[in-house]
Amino acid sequence: MPTLKDLHCFIELSNGKIQLREFGTTYGDGHVETFVAVPEKPQSFAIRLSSSRFIAPGLAMYVFIDGVYQCNRNRQNLKLRKSPDRKSLVDFVVRQKEERQDDGTMIARDWNFEKLDVGKLRTIPYTTSAYTM
Repeated sequence: MPTLKDLHCFIELSNGKIQLREFGTTYGDGHVETFVAVPEKPQSFAIRLSSSRFIAPGLAMYVFIDGVYQCNRNRQNLKLRKSPDRKSLVDFVVRQKEERQDDGTMIARDWNFEKLDVGKLRTIPYTTSAYTM
């Protein structure tokens, strides 16, 4: 997946770190949006965000899938060091949607790619030729 300001993000499939093909990648002010093709076989996946050098004293990651909030991670008190180490770099791995319950507990639901169910194209009811050009 895209790299932005020494941050690297990619999807890890359940059977290894296979990189998925990206489509429609756009860069904004401190964020990247991209789309990936659904694999042919159902399988679970995780999202990894890592840094290759010091970015800032604090770093947060928010995950949205199809525009729906899933989870977040953050690290504070990161330090700039001459040689990068675990106190200056991040390596976040998230693999599930986290939902807070009314009693304050959390429920986690693993992310899965499922077979994309594509139906056959038939005639579209209630249309005129003006809409089907």
